[in-house]
Amino acid sequence: MIIKKSDIEKAKLTSAFTTYDSMLVKGVAIILLMFHHCISMNQVEKHTMNFFPFESYHWPVMVCDSFKLCVGMFIFITGYGLYKSYSKIEIRNKTVFNWTGTRLFKTLSGFWFVYILVFIVTYAVDQRPLAVYVTEPTKMEGSWLYAVIDFFGLANIAGTPTLIGTWWYMSAVVILIIFFPLLFGMGEKFSYFVTAFAMILLPRILGIGFPGTKNVFSFVLAFILGMAFAKYDVFAKQDKFTLFKNHKLLSDIVLFFVYLFAFFMVVYVTDKLGRKYLWELNYCIDPVIVILFANKYLKRIPVLNRALIYIGNHSLNIFLIHTFIRYEYLNDFTYSFKYALLIPFILLAISFALSVVVELLKKLIRYDKFVSKIIKKAFAN
Repeated sequence: MIIKKSDIEKAKLTSAFTTYDSMLVKGVAIILLMFHHCISMNQVEKHTMNFFPFESYHWPVMVCDSFKLCVGMFIFITGYGLYKSYSKIEIRNKTVFNWTGTRLFKTLSGFWFVYILVFIVTYAVDQRPLAVYVTEPTKMEGSWLYAVIDFFGLANIAGTPTLIGTWWYMSAVVILIIFFPLLFGMGEKFSYFVTAFAMILLPRILGIGFPGTKNVFSFVLAFILGMAFAKYDVFAKQDKFTLFKNHKLLSDIVLFFVYLFAFFMVVYVTDKLGRKYLWELNYCIDPVIVILFANKYLKRIPVLNRALIYIGNHSLNIFLIHTFIRYEYLNDFTYSFKYALLIPFILLAISFALSVVVELLKKLIRYDKFVSKIIKKAFAN
């Protein structure tokens, strides 16, 4: 997507939640993802890091651990965007099928391009695909089915090997898109409050408990909240909301600290109680707090908002690529910069640069136009 400064400035003037606002939130989420993956207890034990200006690593590690909320942010935005798109169609069997197929193909097409590149590069470097997929040398042909499953983003669902563990998220997105019409129907018929409440109660009634850190059901509340925000135009209401009539500046200052207090309270409570019983606080409620904060304050800062939008525009590629750099191939280089506050931005910069290369390759072979033609032929109304 081509980003124009003039369009960003226009978007700032509207109370609607625009595509640029969505990209800005994704930019924030990607930065939180970098910190979450780079600054963990596991990495503290493996690498020497300087946590300046903090005296110890406890608070930074605790906060960065809570940044798993970035997944909830992405899922919230997905729910919001899908609602806006789905609510415009005439709901019939054929149109619902075409809509679902289009959304799946568009989402997976971005993944497929990176998957093929990663497959080729890692095979050339250390034959990683063989090590991952061929679990039994005597059954090589059957093992390549794992590659097909991974290619379609289904490895986490199927419980089969994947080129990199963080790609579990693709399975989550596939599930959410497929089941979106059902959740939409439930929300419209019973209200989104009832639907959200049902999703909170369900794992507890069934005795399932915490679904896990890589399970889509841990984040489904964030998805439903995204749908509800779209239906009730919550961001427009946020823009108009004030605590003190005729004192908007004072209201904004107070709300600034309210958001921060709410965020850190959730972080603290989650750290003390763990995620076993109240995982929705960290995975679904905190993401909403961060999104509201970003939409109200970060979008107003001229240079920062453009930077976040550019990063957000590359969020899928960065997400798909970064773990190979941090964990598999440039681990020592990434952590050679020592400073905990610097390391995530080094990883972000490398991942962003590679994402730019990926997009240039797409443009060179007209990949996006090719995808559009397939979608038009396969899912024409």
